[in-house]
Amino acid sequence: MKQILQNHDQPIEDNPFHCFFEEGDVLILDRGFRDAIVSLEEHGYVAYLPPSKLRNETQLTTEAANKSRLITMCRWVVETVNGKFKNSFKIFRDRMFNNTLTKTFTDFKIAAALIKCFQEPYEDSRYTDDFIASINRNIHKTNLLAAYVLENNLNRQRASFIRLDANNPEVSDFPELTYEDLIKFAIGTYHLKIARSYCSEHTKRTGVYEIEVYRHSEQIDIINDRVIRSQSHTNNVLIRCRINSRHVRSKTYYTYLLFNTAVSGIEAVKEHYCSCYHGNRTLGSCAHVISVMYYLGWARHNERDLDHPALGLDFVLVDLEN
Repeated sequence: MKQILQNHDQPIEDNPFHCFFEEGDVLILDRGFRDAIVSLEEHGYVAYLPPSKLRNETQLTTEAANKSRLITMCRWVVETVNGKFKNSFKIFRDRMFNNTLTKTFTDFKIAAALIKCFQEPYEDSRYTDDFIASINRNIHKTNLLAAYVLENNLNRQRASFIRLDANNPEVSDFPELTYEDLIKFAIGTYHLKIARSYCSEHTKRTGVYEIEVYRHSEQIDIINDRVIRSQSHTNNVLIRCRINSRHVRSKTYYTYLLFNTAVSGIEAVKEHYCSCYHGNRTLGSCAHVISVMYYLGWARHNERDLDHPALGLDFVLVDLEN
Protein backbone atom coordinates (compact mmCIF):
# COMPACT_ATOMS: atom_id res chain seq x y z
CA MET A 1 0.00 0.00 0.00
CA LYS A 2 2.84 2.42 0.83
CA GLN A 3 4.45 1.67 -2.53
CA ILE A 4 1.16 2.26 -4.35
CA LEU A 5 0.65 5.59 -2.61
CA GLN A 6 4.23 6.73 -3.25
CA ASN A 7 4.64 5.58 -6.83
CA HIS A 8 7.54 7.76 -7.98
CA ASP A 9 7.31 6.64 -11.61
CA GLN A 10 4.36 8.93 -12.31
CA PRO A 11 2.91 12.21 -11.01
CA ILE A 12 0.47 11.90 -8.14
CA GLU A 13 -2.39 13.10 -10.34
CA ASP A 14 -1.71 10.22 -12.75
CA ASN A 15 -1.52 7.56 -10.02
CA PRO A 16 -4.48 5.18 -10.72
CA PHE A 17 -5.13 4.77 -7.00
CA HIS A 18 -5.61 8.51 -6.47
CA CYS A 19 -7.68 8.76 -9.65
CA PHE A 20 -10.08 6.12 -8.39
CA PHE A 21 -10.29 7.19 -4.72
CA GLU A 22 -11.06 10.69 -3.51
CA GLU A 23 -9.89 12.62 -0.48
CA GLY A 24 -12.09 11.77 2.50
CA ASP A 25 -12.90 8.24 1.29
CA VAL A 26 -13.08 5.66 4.09
CA LEU A 27 -10.91 2.54 3.82
CA ILE A 28 -11.82 -0.41 6.09
CA LEU A 29 -8.72 -2.55 6.52
CA ASP A 30 -7.32 -5.44 8.52
CA ARG A 31 -4.32 -5.26 10.85
CA GLY A 32 -1.92 -6.10 8.04
CA PHE A 33 -2.21 -2.47 6.87
CA ARG A 34 -1.11 -0.97 10.21
CA ASP A 35 2.21 0.34 8.82
CA ALA A 36 0.45 2.16 5.97
CA ILE A 37 -2.08 4.08 8.09
CA VAL A 38 0.07 7.24 8.36
CA SER A 39 0.65 7.31 4.59
CA LEU A 40 -3.07 6.90 3.90
CA GLU A 41 -3.99 9.72 6.26
CA GLU A 42 -1.31 11.99 4.74
CA HIS A 43 -3.07 11.59 1.38
CA GLY A 44 -6.43 12.58 2.89
CA TYR A 45 -8.01 9.14 3.28
CA VAL A 46 -9.78 7.94 6.44
CA ALA A 47 -8.57 4.50 7.50
CA TYR A 48 -10.08 2.14 10.05
CA LEU A 49 -8.61 -1.16 11.25
CA PRO A 50 -9.40 -3.33 14.29
CA PRO A 51 -7.51 -2.07 17.37
CA SER A 52 -4.98 -4.18 19.26
CA LYS A 53 -4.85 -4.59 23.02
CA LEU A 54 -2.65 -2.33 25.09
CA ARG A 55 0.76 -3.44 26.28
CA ASN A 56 0.62 -5.83 29.28
CA GLU A 57 -3.17 -6.13 28.89
CA THR A 58 -4.92 -9.46 28.34
CA GLN A 59 -8.12 -8.02 26.83
CA LEU A 60 -9.33 -5.23 24.63
CA THR A 61 -11.07 -2.44 26.49
CA THR A 62 -14.83 -2.20 26.00
CA GLU A 63 -14.40 0.79 23.68
CA ALA A 64 -11.75 -0.99 21.59
CA ALA A 65 -13.72 -4.25 21.49
CA ASN A 66 -16.83 -2.42 20.28
CA LYS A 67 -14.83 -0.57 17.64
CA SER A 68 -13.32 -3.83 16.47
CA ARG A 69 -16.82 -5.34 16.11
CA LEU A 70 -18.01 -2.38 14.03
CA ILE A 71 -15.05 -2.73 11.66
CA THR A 72 -15.31 -6.50 11.30
CA MET A 73 -19.05 -6.21 10.55
CA CYS A 74 -18.20 -4.00 7.59
CA ARG A 75 -15.23 -6.14 6.50
CA TRP A 76 -17.38 -9.28 6.59
CA VAL A 77 -18.63 -8.60 3.06
CA VAL A 78 -15.06 -8.40 1.74
CA GLU A 79 -14.08 -11.67 3.41
CA THR A 80 -17.15 -13.56 2.18
CA VAL A 81 -16.66 -12.35 -1.38
CA ASN A 82 -13.07 -13.60 -1.18
CA GLY A 83 -14.51 -16.84 0.14
CA LYS A 84 -16.82 -17.13 -2.87
CA PHE A 85 -13.84 -17.03 -5.22
CA LYS A 86 -11.82 -19.54 -3.21
CA ASN A 87 -14.71 -21.96 -2.68
CA SER A 88 -15.87 -21.85 -6.29
CA PHE A 89 -12.47 -21.86 -8.00
CA LYS A 90 -9.64 -23.90 -6.56
CA ILE A 91 -7.00 -21.96 -8.50
CA PHE A 92 -7.52 -18.92 -6.22
CA ARG A 93 -6.95 -20.85 -2.98
CA ASP A 94 -3.19 -21.12 -3.38
CA ARG A 95 -0.29 -18.90 -4.29
CA MET A 96 0.31 -18.26 -7.98
CA PHE A 97 3.48 -19.06 -9.87
CA ASN A 98 5.17 -16.00 -11.37
CA ASN A 99 4.84 -17.31 -14.91
CA THR A 100 1.05 -17.43 -14.55
CA LEU A 101 0.59 -13.86 -13.31
CA THR A 102 0.13 -12.38 -16.80
CA LYS A 103 -3.05 -14.46 -17.21
CA THR A 104 -4.25 -14.38 -13.61
CA PHE A 105 -6.33 -11.20 -13.84
CA THR A 106 -8.07 -12.53 -16.95
CA ASP A 107 -8.92 -15.70 -15.04
CA PHE A 108 -10.14 -13.58 -12.12
CA LYS A 109 -12.47 -11.55 -14.36
CA ILE A 110 -13.91 -14.73 -15.88
CA ALA A 111 -14.50 -16.14 -12.38
CA ALA A 112 -16.16 -12.87 -11.30
CA ALA A 113 -18.45 -12.97 -14.33
CA LEU A 114 -19.49 -16.57 -13.56
CA ILE A 115 -20.18 -15.74 -9.92
CA LYS A 116 -22.21 -12.67 -10.90
CA CYS A 117 -24.21 -14.69 -13.43
CA PHE A 118 -24.96 -17.85 -11.47
CA GLN A 119 -24.80 -16.97 -7.76
CA GLU A 120 -27.22 -14.86 -5.78
CA PRO A 121 -25.96 -11.38 -4.89
CA TYR A 122 -25.75 -10.19 -1.31
CA GLU A 123 -28.63 -8.21 0.11
CA ASP A 124 -29.14 -6.34 3.37
CA SER A 125 -30.31 -8.54 6.22
CA ARG A 126 -33.97 -8.24 7.13
CA TYR A 127 -32.70 -7.45 10.64
CA THR A 128 -30.64 -4.45 9.51
CA ASP A 129 -32.80 -1.90 11.32
CA ASP A 130 -32.61 -3.98 14.51
CA PHE A 131 -28.81 -4.20 14.19
CA ILE A 132 -28.49 -0.44 13.77
CA ALA A 133 -30.76 0.21 16.74
CA SER A 134 -28.69 -2.21 18.87
CA ILE A 135 -25.45 -0.52 17.82
CA ASN A 136 -26.76 2.95 18.64
CA ARG A 137 -28.06 1.71 21.99
CA ASN A 138 -24.92 -0.15 23.11
CA ILE A 139 -21.95 1.50 21.38
CA HIS A 140 -21.08 3.65 24.40
CA LYS A 141 -22.40 1.27 27.05
CA THR A 142 -20.05 0.22 29.86
CA ASN A 143 -19.65 -3.47 30.60
CA LEU A 144 -20.99 -3.39 34.16
CA LEU A 145 -20.52 -7.10 34.79
CA ALA A 146 -16.85 -6.93 33.78
CA ALA A 147 -16.27 -4.29 36.45
CA TYR A 148 -17.98 -6.49 39.08
CA VAL A 149 -16.01 -9.60 38.09
CA LEU A 150 -12.66 -7.81 38.17
CA GLU A 151 -13.47 -5.89 41.36
CA ASN A 152 -14.37 -9.10 43.21
CA ASN A 153 -11.65 -11.15 41.51
CA LEU A 154 -14.15 -13.84 40.49
CA ASN A 155 -11.88 -15.31 37.82
CA ARG A 156 -9.47 -16.43 40.54
CA GLN A 157 -12.05 -17.71 42.99
CA ARG A 158 -12.37 -21.45 43.26
CA ALA A 159 -15.78 -22.91 42.56
CA SER A 160 -17.39 -26.32 42.23
CA PHE A 161 -18.30 -26.51 38.57
CA ILE A 162 -20.86 -29.02 37.35
CA ARG A 163 -21.59 -30.25 33.86
CA LEU A 164 -24.58 -28.87 32.04
CA ASP A 165 -27.40 -30.90 30.62
CA ALA A 166 -30.84 -29.88 29.46
CA ASN A 167 -32.55 -30.63 32.77
CA ASN A 168 -29.92 -29.34 35.17
CA PRO A 169 -31.69 -27.44 37.99
CA GLU A 170 -28.84 -24.91 38.13
CA VAL A 171 -29.92 -23.49 34.76
CA SER A 172 -33.54 -24.65 34.44
CA ASP A 173 -34.77 -21.08 34.92
CA PHE A 174 -32.70 -19.64 32.08
CA PRO A 175 -35.18 -17.98 29.66
CA GLU A 176 -36.14 -19.72 26.45
CA LEU A 177 -35.05 -17.71 23.40
CA THR A 178 -35.94 -17.75 19.73
CA TYR A 179 -33.34 -18.05 16.98
CA GLU A 180 -34.34 -14.54 15.91
CA ASP A 181 -33.54 -13.29 19.43
CA LEU A 182 -30.05 -14.75 19.15
CA ILE A 183 -29.42 -13.21 15.72
CA LYS A 184 -30.41 -9.77 16.96
CA PHE A 185 -28.37 -10.14 20.14
CA ALA A 186 -25.26 -11.28 18.24
CA ILE A 187 -25.80 -8.59 15.54
CA GLY A 188 -25.48 -11.18 12.80
CA THR A 189 -25.20 -14.92 12.23
CA TYR A 190 -21.41 -15.38 12.30
CA HIS A 191 -21.10 -16.03 16.04
CA LEU A 192 -24.15 -18.32 15.94
CA LYS A 193 -22.39 -20.55 13.43
CA ILE A 194 -19.41 -20.75 15.76
CA ALA A 195 -21.77 -21.41 18.69
CA ARG A 196 -23.24 -24.36 16.81
CA SER A 197 -19.75 -25.82 16.45
CA TYR A 198 -19.02 -25.16 20.13
CA CYS A 199 -22.16 -27.03 21.13
CA SER A 200 -21.22 -29.94 18.90
CA GLU A 201 -17.73 -30.05 20.38
CA HIS A 202 -18.91 -29.88 23.97
CA THR A 203 -21.73 -32.40 23.63
CA LYS A 204 -19.20 -34.91 22.26
CA ARG A 205 -22.04 -36.45 20.21
CA THR A 206 -23.51 -37.78 23.48
CA GLY A 207 -26.21 -35.20 24.09
CA VAL A 208 -24.68 -33.98 27.39
CA TYR A 209 -23.38 -30.44 27.25
CA GLU A 210 -20.00 -30.62 28.95
CA ILE A 211 -19.36 -26.93 29.47
CA GLU A 212 -19.09 -26.56 33.23
CA VAL A 213 -21.19 -24.05 35.14
CA TYR A 214 -21.22 -22.52 38.60
CA ARG A 215 -24.21 -20.65 39.98
CA HIS A 216 -23.22 -17.65 42.07
CA SER A 217 -24.78 -17.92 45.53
CA GLU A 218 -24.93 -14.21 46.39
CA GLN A 219 -27.81 -11.90 45.51
CA ILE A 220 -26.86 -9.34 42.86
CA ASP A 221 -28.57 -6.19 41.65
CA ILE A 222 -27.91 -3.38 39.18
CA ILE A 223 -28.15 0.07 40.79
CA ASN A 224 -26.87 3.40 39.44
CA ASP A 225 -25.05 1.71 36.55
CA ARG A 226 -23.22 -0.67 38.86
CA VAL A 227 -23.52 -4.39 39.52
CA ILE A 228 -23.45 -4.78 43.30
CA ARG A 229 -24.18 -7.35 45.99
CA SER A 230 -27.68 -7.02 47.35
CA GLN A 231 -28.87 -7.66 50.90
CA SER A 232 -32.42 -8.36 49.75
CA HIS A 233 -33.76 -11.03 47.43
CA THR A 234 -33.62 -10.25 43.71
CA ASN A 235 -34.58 -12.23 40.64
CA ASN A 236 -31.10 -11.78 39.17
CA VAL A 237 -28.98 -14.90 38.75
CA LEU A 238 -25.27 -14.93 37.91
CA ILE A 239 -23.77 -18.06 36.36
CA ARG A 240 -20.13 -18.66 35.52
CA CYS A 241 -19.17 -21.11 32.77
CA ARG A 242 -15.79 -22.62 32.09
CA ILE A 243 -15.12 -23.07 28.37
CA ASN A 244 -12.03 -24.42 26.65
CA SER A 245 -10.58 -22.32 23.83
CA ARG A 246 -11.05 -23.74 20.35
CA HIS A 247 -7.65 -22.33 19.33
CA VAL A 248 -5.42 -23.28 22.28
CA ARG A 249 -6.21 -26.57 24.00
CA SER A 250 -4.63 -25.57 27.30
CA LYS A 251 -6.48 -22.24 27.55
CA THR A 252 -9.70 -21.87 29.53
CA TYR A 253 -12.08 -18.91 29.55
CA TYR A 254 -14.60 -17.91 32.20
CA THR A 255 -17.91 -16.71 30.79
CA TYR A 256 -20.46 -14.86 32.95
CA LEU A 257 -24.17 -14.32 32.35
CA LEU A 258 -26.44 -12.24 34.58
CA PHE A 259 -30.11 -12.92 33.85
CA ASN A 260 -33.43 -12.11 35.49
CA THR A 261 -35.75 -15.04 36.11
CA ALA A 262 -38.83 -12.76 36.24
CA VAL A 263 -38.34 -11.56 32.66
CA SER A 264 -38.90 -13.59 29.51
CA GLY A 265 -37.05 -13.57 26.20
CA ILE A 266 -33.79 -11.86 25.36
CA GLU A 267 -34.59 -8.97 27.71
CA ALA A 268 -33.91 -11.35 30.60
CA VAL A 269 -30.17 -11.29 29.82
CA LYS A 270 -29.04 -8.18 31.67
CA GLU A 271 -25.24 -8.35 31.45
CA HIS A 272 -22.53 -10.61 30.07
CA TYR A 273 -18.77 -10.84 30.26
CA CYS A 274 -15.99 -13.23 29.23
CA SER A 275 -12.30 -13.39 30.10
CA CYS A 276 -11.33 -13.88 26.43
CA TYR A 277 -9.69 -11.29 24.16
CA HIS A 278 -13.01 -9.70 23.08
CA GLY A 279 -14.90 -10.44 26.30
CA ASN A 280 -15.48 -6.80 27.30
CA ARG A 281 -17.65 -6.18 24.25
CA THR A 282 -21.16 -4.70 24.66
CA LEU A 283 -21.98 -4.76 20.93
CA GLY A 284 -23.24 -8.31 20.83
CA SER A 285 -20.77 -10.56 22.62
CA CYS A 286 -17.93 -13.00 22.04
CA ALA A 287 -18.58 -16.51 20.71
CA HIS A 288 -18.21 -18.05 24.19
CA VAL A 289 -21.14 -16.06 25.60
CA ILE A 290 -23.21 -16.73 22.49
CA SER A 291 -22.49 -20.48 22.68
CA VAL A 292 -23.85 -20.70 26.24
CA MET A 293 -26.93 -18.60 25.37
CA TYR A 294 -27.41 -20.64 22.20
CA TYR A 295 -27.51 -23.91 24.13
CA LEU A 296 -29.37 -22.81 27.27
CA GLY A 297 -31.90 -20.56 25.55
CA TRP A 298 -32.54 -22.36 22.27
CA ALA A 299 -30.72 -25.58 21.36
CA ARG A 300 -31.71 -27.67 24.39
CA HIS A 301 -35.38 -26.84 23.65
CA ASN A 302 -34.94 -27.78 19.97
CA GLU A 303 -32.84 -30.92 20.15
CA ARG A 304 -34.03 -32.12 16.75
CA ASP A 305 -32.35 -29.07 15.20
CA LEU A 306 -29.11 -29.49 17.17
CA ASP A 307 -26.97 -31.15 14.52
CA HIS A 308 -23.23 -31.76 14.44
CA PRO A 309 -21.16 -30.07 11.69
CA ALA A 310 -18.72 -32.35 9.85
CA LEU A 311 -20.12 -35.42 11.59
CA GLY A 312 -18.68 -37.61 8.83
CA LEU A 313 -15.15 -36.83 10.00
CA ASP A 314 -15.79 -39.02 13.06
CA PHE A 315 -15.68 -42.05 10.76
CA VAL A 316 -12.59 -41.17 8.71
CA LEU A 317 -10.32 -43.17 11.02
CA VAL A 318 -11.47 -46.73 11.64
CA ASP A 319 -10.41 -48.84 14.61
CA LEU A 320 -9.12 -51.97 12.84
CA GLU A 321 -8.93 -53.96 16.07
CA ASN A 322 -12.72 -53.90 16.32
